[in-house]
Amino acid sequence: MKPIIILVVIVMTVMVHAGELINNVYVEKLDNGVTAIIKERKDTEAVAIQVWFGVGSVFENDRERGLSHFLEHMLFNGTKYTKPGEIEYEVEKKGGSINAATSNDFTFYYIEIAAPFWEESLQYLYWMTTAPSLTEKMVEKEKPIVLEELNRHLDNPKSVLWDTYNKLAYKVSNYKHPVIGYRETIEKFNAELVRGYFYSHYVPSNTYVVVVGNIDRDRVLKKIKETFGTVKGKYYKPPKVPLEPPQEEIRTKVIRKPQITRAYVAIGWQAPPVTSEESYTANVLEEILTGGRTSILYQKLREKGLVQAIYGGYLSHRGTSQFLFYFITEPQKVETVKKELLKIIRDFRDNGVPESVVEDAKRKIINSEVFAREEVTHDAQSLGYAASVAENIYYDINYTENIEKVTKEDVDRFLKKYFKDNNYTEVQLLPEKN
Repeated sequence: MKPIIILVVIVMTVMVHAGELINNVYVEKLDNGVTAIIKERKDTEAVAIQVWFGVGSVFENDRERGLSHFLEHMLFNGTKYTKPGEIEYEVEKKGGSINAATSNDFTFYYIEIAAPFWEESLQYLYWMTTAPSLTEKMVEKEKPIVLEELNRHLDNPKSVLWDTYNKLAYKVSNYKHPVIGYRETIEKFNAELVRGYFYSHYVPSNTYVVVVGNIDRDRVLKKIKETFGTVKGKYYKPPKVPLEPPQEEIRTKVIRKPQITRAYVAIGWQAPPVTSEESYTANVLEEILTGGRTSILYQKLREKGLVQAIYGGYLSHRGTSQFLFYFITEPQKVETVKKELLKIIRDFRDNGVPESVVEDAKRKIINSEVFAREEVTHDAQSLGYAASVAENIYYDINYTENIEKVTKEDVDRFLKKYFKDNNYTEVQLLPEKN
């Protein structure tokens, strides 16, 4: 996702004042600390209702590994007002969809539904996220389900690749731990621990209610105040995630699995946090290198038959981020592909990126954003992410404007600063040797 400046340290932690309307986005911080974000869209018949929390696995302690993800499951197990499965049934009966997502940096719960049903949907998410049934019985019911999900995670070689990569890349912050957690922590979860975590993190000061679609702003705001605005809870704001020390060595690991027939390789460099102005430059560079069939790496690696697939770009975090490349190829081609990839990066770093390439990438990003905003879900997610993770609603509202400001000199400077020959992390997932 699109993801301050720490280059000359211009930090953008600005949130709008209560009751401010910016570019048709209304933001108000309620008396109890909940932030309401509302965007009226008369060009659609859909509504996206999302509840974001500035909490994720990066904020867990050693006893809590996997607890943010576990709570995502728990909040679908009924509430003080509803039975398990009742809310999902009501949403789907109305033609809507309901789900949730947990990451390192955030958690959010969401419903997308036809406009006439926005009010009931907001009520459902209010019940789910403020009055869940966090009983010992429900915890014990959910543990084997989550443990089975963990088994599938561990049985997936590509999950092992990414877990290994994060352990290599991160030495200080909790990004080194998998979001799903560990067997030894999940097995020890109990209702006391789950409730303690919920009522200390899922509190009004850490809650962002986002509604985008064909609605009346005043009615939505009134409903948010009548529901989320009445919640009490102690103050909590996510602490700053510690930055990693600059990496000054190559970290590598080779994993071999019998069920693998191709090679899967991840190579990445440290990158600035999402709260850095350099994050916009990172997004432009991502578009240049891996943004679809016209990107540099697709043309030079995929079109020439060196890889079956190549992905990558800026993986943004609150703390130290990663600029990653991930390719799939034949085992005997790994070193050839790696050599070519490093050569492309080195040539750009040493000689600069043509200005026309930078301008083309910016234009593609801006056009893509315009198209993506047609979907209310994307629109709401961008606002929720900006408020809860970047902690700056302008991060989303001014996103295309800030992309437009990125220059060739910014991209060249970014490459020289972050992409050195001896400071990357690499994990190879290969077949077992014959």
